[in-house]
Amino acid sequence: MNTDELLSYAIRHFGKNSISEVNDNPNLVAFSSPITKNWFALLNLDPKNKSLNINCGDFAATIKDLPGFSTSSLIKEAKWVEVSLGLSNQKIKKALEYAFKIALMSNKRPNPEKLIYIPDTIQNDEESVYHEQKLNFKNWKRSSNILRKEEKINLNFEDTQLVPKEIKKMIEYYQYSLPGSVRREQNFYLQGKLMALYEDHYEGKQTFLRYYPTYHDLTVGQARTYFTWRTKIRQNIYEKISDSYAYIYLYELLNGIGIKDPEEGLDKLITFNKNYAQKFSPEIGAYLERWIRDYIVFYNINKASDTFFVKEKDNDKKYERLLSPDQFSRHEVAGSLMKLSNYKISNCPLYKKNIEKFEHLLVLIWRKILDLRNDGFDFFNSYIAYKNQMTVQLFSAAVFNHQLEPKTTSYEIDQIRKYFYDEEKNTWYCESYWGLTGQKSIMGNFLHEVDREIRLRFNLGRNLKPRKIEKHYLRAIRDGIKEYQIEEQKSKQPKIEFNLAQLSTIRADAAGTRDSLLTEEELQAEQEENKQIEEAVVDDEQENYGLSSEETTTITLLLKGKDLNKYLKGQHLMAAVIIDNINEKLFDEFGDNVIEFINDIPTVVEDYQEDLEDMFLKGTN
Repeated sequence: MNTDELLSYAIRHFGKNSISEVNDNPNLVAFSSPITKNWFALLNLDPKNKSLNINCGDFAATIKDLPGFSTSSLIKEAKWVEVSLGLSNQKIKKALEYAFKIALMSNKRPNPEKLIYIPDTIQNDEESVYHEQKLNFKNWKRSSNILRKEEKINLNFEDTQLVPKEIKKMIEYYQYSLPGSVRREQNFYLQGKLMALYEDHYEGKQTFLRYYPTYHDLTVGQARTYFTWRTKIRQNIYEKISDSYAYIYLYELLNGIGIKDPEEGLDKLITFNKNYAQKFSPEIGAYLERWIRDYIVFYNINKASDTFFVKEKDNDKKYERLLSPDQFSRHEVAGSLMKLSNYKISNCPLYKKNIEKFEHLLVLIWRKILDLRNDGFDFFNSYIAYKNQMTVQLFSAAVFNHQLEPKTTSYEIDQIRKYFYDEEKNTWYCESYWGLTGQKSIMGNFLHEVDREIRLRFNLGRNLKPRKIEKHYLRAIRDGIKEYQIEEQKSKQPKIEFNLAQLSTIRADAAGTRDSLLTEEELQAEQEENKQIEEAVVDDEQENYGLSSEETTTITLLLKGKDLNKYLKGQHLMAAVIIDNINEKLFDEFGDNVIEFINDIPTVVEDYQEDLEDMFLKGTN
């Protein structure tokens, strides 16, 4: 039962005035009596420690040892117990109602007067006087339903057929000497092992209704009814019977009773769920699906994790994609982000126009968000999910002998979800990522801002009103969009493919051919021109920022407004190739292309003119 359902039920059932927050702790909600104002329950809403504690009065000592109940973690008083939120809704509601009645009863004050009933003193029209009389206990007869020590228990009180010796032995096998905290579970295990192979063919059929039923709760007729039904189940004959009998059979399998190994036990649980629970009792099926997962962990059955932990794995995969986006496709990462949000990002104009481009952009933005972890801003752990080891009770709400030794101390479901067993504390833990409260709302604000910035930067659709989001995350959204735009611009530039291994040969051949066509005067004039160009560029000692001498000369000539074509022809260079190399090598400095082609003429981008002059013309004429 989740906390929202619980609070909704409490407000409807006990009244809004009975529910209040605890002043010094906003995560605590108190349920109080409308008359005395005394607390009868306390709910902890902390996502890392959700729990429900109730005041059960003097009954606490008894209920504390039942499955699903334990010592109170919030109020250290003997009358308070903790109720597992994993119990069925019906059982949690009954527990709350019981605590509520105790709170109401606590308002009744005892009457200080002692009242004695005296019969009418007027008989036969004459008044008689009442006189005290001494009670004579010696004349009392012992009640017939109280057995003397020497009397033997009549096991055949239901007029069944002759009581089988196995059932008689099972009843006598019950050990009252076991500690009260484990007596129920251990006796069930011991009696179950004793009756593991027993078969019966009882013609009668007794009904049976009991919470957390055990063999000890059965009359002889009910025991024979159960074992007869179990005999048919083992023969694959499934007949409807009281749910309490079915739970006993499941408890047997969970405790490893009547099976040769855990794998056989798992097969029987699966078969029973399919052939009985799903047909006759959906409530049993709900418990059974959870117990099967616990069974797989406890008995270390690896082959079944893919089948029975599908929901858990899907949830973990959603977080895994966000934590390691490089290991998954853009579609998978973008899908996980959108599933965690309550914002309908499909209305984004870019999403409608081109889903693939939108997913590419969204993943780029998410990578920028993850990069902020280096600066101490962890969006994932702050607003989406946190990693923690939570205490788990395997086989909760079942009669299970927890003295049994598990088949493993660690069980891995996937890269995120793992189970650990602490032998010293006899406690199981589940390590995983646990979703934070308000996750969808915060992610909704995040994707809304993504949509808003996309509309602004790409001039698409109508403008949206901004929502509250921290400025460093908003900056990351804008940085992601900027990187996407740079990628788009680079992808539109013409790509020229050539064989670098043959480039020097091509240059030499082209130079030889050209020189052979020039006259002696033309060659001499060219040499003079190249000499003047070389003298105009920066000297060798100037920083070149990773550029070659040809690339440095090219950008210097552009900055000075010189004729670049003559130099490139003289060096047998292609303008597109050398400009592309310059842009690539200076990208880390500017985060953008510094030279662009306007009408096929290479031109320095105006925004970067001044910075480039400082870099390449400093100290030159």
